Amino acid sequence: MRLTNDFRDDRHGSGQLGRAIWIALIVTSGVCLSSVFACVTPFAALATLAALKLSRRDTIAVVGSVWLANQAIGYGYLGYPWTWDSAAWGLAIGASAGLATLAAKGLSTTRPAPLAVSLPFVAAFTAFELGLYFAGAALPGTQGAFTAQVVWHVFLVNAVSLCALMAVYQLVMAVGFLTRHNPSTPLGAGAASFR
Repeated sequence: MRLTNDFRDDRHGSGQLGRAIWIALIVTSGVCLSSVFACVTPFAALATLAALKLSRRDTIAVVGSVWLANQAIGYGYLGYPWTWDSAAWGLAIGASAGLATLAAKGLSTTRPAPLAVSLPFVAAFTAFELGLYFAGAALPGTQGAFTAQVVWHVFLVNAVSLCALMAVYQLVMAVGFLTRHNPSTPLGAGAASFR
């Protein structure tokens, strides 16, 4: 079994199974990360991951689903206040996640590795943060939210999440390969690469 340099090159994980695994991984991760990080949910990382593997429609649907789950967790479990400014920030996060998705998708199809992941990620992170920054010009509660230390922390959460979820996907696909392997074909025979 050979891992390629290009994260998008996934002959083994292509098709409906790979798509379903990828969608499940992103949505489940988004739900779990929303419970842990609340307002720092790594939408740029999740948008990048979706953009790398899914169609534009699926990417938008997945990131939208993660945003809806994030809001449900925030208001239902974490006790976000039911105020107009809290709702407005929720919408701003959703709009910024949408911008991140479009930025990541716009750069995800033409770049070779290692830029295949890094350029869409940087674009998604920048678009997400700029969206929130501009929303903050009209909404209350931005004191200290865009200091270098806070933005760096948000970047690290996104970068670590991106790397960890890419590793989890590779592991899931490797396990899937091993469980579906034809016993009459020796391991290592044929091309088993990942996208």
